[in-house]
Amino acid sequence: MSESQASAQPFDGEQATDSTAVSDREVGALLSDLPSAHGASPTQPGVEPASLGYRLRAWRRRLNDPAKRARRAARITRHIRFVYFAHVDDDSLFGEYHHELVTAEVLLDRVLAAHASGMKAVHPFLSGDAEERLFTRPQRGSFHHVTPEYIRWYGRDGMRRSLPMVREELAIELMYEYAYCYADALDVATRNSGALARTDQAWLLARAKAPITCRPLHATELQQLVKAIEAAHDVPHGDATVSKANREIARRAAAMLGAVLDEYVETPFATPELAQAFADFHSAHLRRVATATRLNGLLPMPVTGVLGWFSAKRARIYAEVQARLAAR
Repeated sequence: MSESQASAQPFDGEQATDSTAVSDREVGALLSDLPSAHGASPTQPGVEPASLGYRLRAWRRRLNDPAKRARRAARITRHIRFVYFAHVDDDSLFGEYHHELVTAEVLLDRVLAAHASGMKAVHPFLSGDAEERLFTRPQRGSFHHVTPEYIRWYGRDGMRRSLPMVREELAIELMYEYAYCYADALDVATRNSGALARTDQAWLLARAKAPITCRPLHATELQQLVKAIEAAHDVPHGDATVSKANREIARRAAAMLGAVLDEYVETPFATPELAQAFADFHSAHLRRVATATRLNGLLPMPVTGVLGWFSAKRARIYAEVQARLAAR
């Protein structure tokens, strides 16, 4: 069975209750046997098992020590590593190729670490410009009159807001200010200001607080990663073993990106093989997420009551819509 056919097969234990569990299994399957220039990992010598009391004490220490928990999380985070040509001049074509490999590895590490921490690892629709506008407050004197952008940053009394208004809040403010209906106010806020949706602004704020090693990627960095993966796939003429390994690793990396995106995205790759790998795994991932949320909807009423039930239903509808978009 080819890898593209395997991407459409259900995993064992498909009774997942959320998209994170589905994505974890897919990423683990993709990265479990990556090619390497070093062959199989050496077998570790056998160690006599510790006593039950010692294991319990060690487990309690790890449980109560945040630093140890962080180190353990860093150890189990998967990594994607390419194969480098040996004994080459850094100023040669191979040096430029190695630079692209390093770029791809660093950005892929951030994607996997952000995913392992529970964050949305990639936002394909928020660019770096949107992030810059969020953290760059315009001077009050740069506004000649009250505009939606001014209201976004400053209150009626001229006092600056600690955070700019999100799009939904700005629409409500415009309703009070200009007697718009909500739909018209939301349209004005979208067209005439840099206000972001509530979820998008929350994601950018969480991204800014995250350590650089696990900071998720916005759309601008995603394009940089895509370019680096395509460069890694386009191996210069040289060692056939390196070429074969890196093409396969690049294909796995493209497929992995499809497995961490829970919303439908057109394939960002121009290379046909990478575009096909991304599309196959992305559509299969969205179908499995839709199945998981549908099964989750069959569970009894959550303890959060009716609001929790409606939230689960909304998530199920969203996942099914994304799966249908991918199936077009």
